[in-house]
Amino acid sequence: MILSAREYAKKYAGNCSRDTVIRKIQRGLLPTNHIGKKVGRDWVIEIQDLSHLKDYNIILKKKLKK
Repeated sequence: MILSAREYAKKYAGNCSRDTVIRKIQRGLLPTNHIGKKVGRDWVIEIQDLSHLKDYNIILKKKLKK
């Protein structure tokens, strides 16, 4: 799936600013399966498919902040 920085900010980054998403891309702070690139003058984020992981017994949990 390919999203613009604005769409990504709304859906995956907790409704933060588009500029925050761009800074995360530039600093390499996106999750490993989210690849951000600058195409022309626009920033796009490609979210790679993780459906191949359904064959494994993997449980993802959100890390608790202390």
